[in-house]
Amino acid sequence: MTPVIPDIISLLKEQRLSMSKADLRLTDLILEDIDRAVHASTTELAEWSGTSTPTVTRFCRKLGFSSLREFKVQLAQARAVGARFLNGQVAAGSHSEIAEQIIRRAQQALEHQLGLLNDDCVQRSVALLQQAKRIVAFGSGGGSTIAAQDMQNRLFRLGLMVNAYQDGQMLQMVAATLKKGDVLVAISTTGRYTDLHNACRIAHQYDAQVIAITRPHSPLTEHADIVLAVDIPEEKQFVNQPTPSRYALLAVIDVLASELSLALGAPALENIRRIKHQLIAYRDHDDDSQPLGD
Repeated sequence: MTPVIPDIISLLKEQRLSMSKADLRLTDLILEDIDRAVHASTTELAEWSGTSTPTVTRFCRKLGFSSLREFKVQLAQARAVGARFLNGQVAAGSHSEIAEQIIRRAQQALEHQLGLLNDDCVQRSVALLQQAKRIVAFGSGGGSTIAAQDMQNRLFRLGLMVNAYQDGQMLQMVAATLKKGDVLVAISTTGRYTDLHNACRIAHQYDAQVIAITRPHSPLTEHADIVLAVDIPEEKQFVNQPTPSRYALLAVIDVLASELSLALGAPALENIRRIKHQLIAYRDHDDDSQPLGD
């Protein structure tokens, strides 16, 4: 089982309102300079905060730690996880500059993804999906969930039997219903989601095949028959801006859907025509310029 790293920083912030004045001074100083606190002795912390060594010891015990050393170990681990989020947002410029940064990063992600696409892997994936009796798209988290849902949205209109799932336990259950001729599309930007790995293993037990859309050489690739690489670096400077990896995921799915549409030919085109016919009749009132589905 993966060990849980206690979020000491959040604990300190949440308990501030109920602390004594001495404990509050200690808390504020620790949060103000975590690096210094991690390396300070009991005496140094006491002098720094204007308290006493017994106060520092009691402070640690109130938080559930047997000693300052144990507290500092957990504090150091919490600091190491997402350290760049501790110092606030770096100014990104005016509103127009922020908009330009986001759009430029999306463009860069798409250009980067174009270079990662392997035509042989794409064509093999298209062949599997074209012949699949049933397709399931698994994604869990933020962008991966959206991508799985988008795969369902893009492929059902081609006449393919496809469903998207994201709940961890549901992934295992659905994987257990797959059989030879079925295809599982596993989507993960990190490739580290254990429930998804297990679902792929289950699918293989029942002779289904697995296409992974994920980071190359990630743990998920060990459970895939075909890997479609997506590897977009996370934004580290502007921490409150969304990661552009989801644009890359959607682009890969669009490529698969477009290639599938060509491979399926007339039947897929007829399904799209039917959808468009109904949209024009009930939504667009003879306006053929509107998108194929909102």
